[in-house]
Amino acid sequence: MEVKKVHFPELSEEGKGAQLNEKTIGEIPVEATVELGRTRLSLREVLELAEGSIIELERLAGEPLDLKVGGQLVAQGEVVAVDDNYGIRITNVLLK
Repeated sequence: MEVKKVHFPELSEEGKGAQLNEKTIGEIPVEATVELGRTRLSLREVLELAEGSIIELERLAGEPLDLKVGGQLVAQGEVVAVDDNYGIRITNVLLK
């Protein structure tokens, strides 16, 4: 097997595209999730789940919930009710 070194052409200012600014980036939709807690279950336990089953989570009652964007933890907060929906009130921003 012959291995050769790859040579890439030099980039010039001429081929440079438009730069993204904060306003443009700010309009990109991202998925945000709120994590109540986690646990580990065996496949048997998953198969035995039924309506009314209770799963104990590793998080203590009253502990802040995690807000993740793209899988990255960005903030923490507490559960609130917004009309008929759940919401999260941010109490600690972790990314700036």
